[in-house]
Amino acid sequence: MNKEQYAAMLKDISETHKQGGDTHKCIMEYREKYKYAYIYNDTIFKMIFGNPENMEMTANFLNAILKLDGGDCIDNLTFVNPAVNSAFSKTTTSDIVAENQRLERIVLEVQHVEDETYSDRLVFYTAKHTIASKVRGDSYWLRDLNLISLQMFNGFPDSKNYRHSIRLKNQDNEEFFKKQTVTLVEIPKFIKGNYASDQSLLAQWLRVIDGLNNENPIAVPSESIFALLQKKAELSIFTEEFLVSEAMAMSDRLYEMYVEKKHARAEGHSEGFAEGRAEGHSEGVAEERKRADEERREMAKAMLAEGDSVEKVVRISKLPEAEILALKESLAQSK
Repeated sequence: MNKEQYAAMLKDISETHKQGGDTHKCIMEYREKYKYAYIYNDTIFKMIFGNPENMEMTANFLNAILKLDGGDCIDNLTFVNPAVNSAFSKTTTSDIVAENQRLERIVLEVQHVEDETYSDRLVFYTAKHTIASKVRGDSYWLRDLNLISLQMFNGFPDSKNYRHSIRLKNQDNEEFFKKQTVTLVEIPKFIKGNYASDQSLLAQWLRVIDGLNNENPIAVPSESIFALLQKKAELSIFTEEFLVSEAMAMSDRLYEMYVEKKHARAEGHSEGFAEGRAEGHSEGVAEERKRADEERREMAKAMLAEGDSVEKVVRISKLPEAEILALKESLAQSK
């Protein structure tokens, strides 16, 4: 199922549960209609690629993203924050953090929303994991860090590349620091672009995932790593307890609503320019930001009301922690 279908299923399960209906019947109806879950959903992604049982598959995916081969390949992974096999804990972060056989840190995340603070957050996040990669007993020695972000938007619209590797360099394009690499993969650009001739391992992975998300699985060898992914992504793999827990949290549905509204505003903004509405642009931008902030607050309130942790609300809403704490206190006083 795709993003919208998965969000609709969660909403249906949530409403059925709240009304005291038959959630088992509701879930079974979706399992009959759809074979696969939406892989890029934060929790589904973590359950598939952050599960130690799927270590070989995750290593293959990481090797594809990082373009590693031969002796540089990742052969073994130790998960710092592995996914749990029960209903997903609200305090568990959705990113995947692991160390390979060389104790190099690898962080894998899915980024759904592009906003004005995205680059800041990514740099801050990289700094956080850089500190965590410090070798004990040595003041400054750092292990290698690879931070990977699968983006559901195009961060480099003028570039023909859908994969971007970022390192610190000087004005002559000479690398200053080789131990810190940020790799960005623009999923929509690949899916909608003309990359039929790209037969890289990463391209194969992205095609297989897209096929599953659209209920149109690509034919793959029965014993291949892609066949394993197809098995692990089946909706029937995820327990009813897990799906009900996800539905009641509804964080991803709120995510989708925010994304849809943001895209709608962006389209309207572009149309306004096409019609020559340059007058009052600064006021329009300010108003747009004001609306976006208000939507984030409403999303944060809904998540807090459903019992999500402050940490999770901060991560998803992109609002300051102090503001989230104030909203939480306000909700508590209104009860």
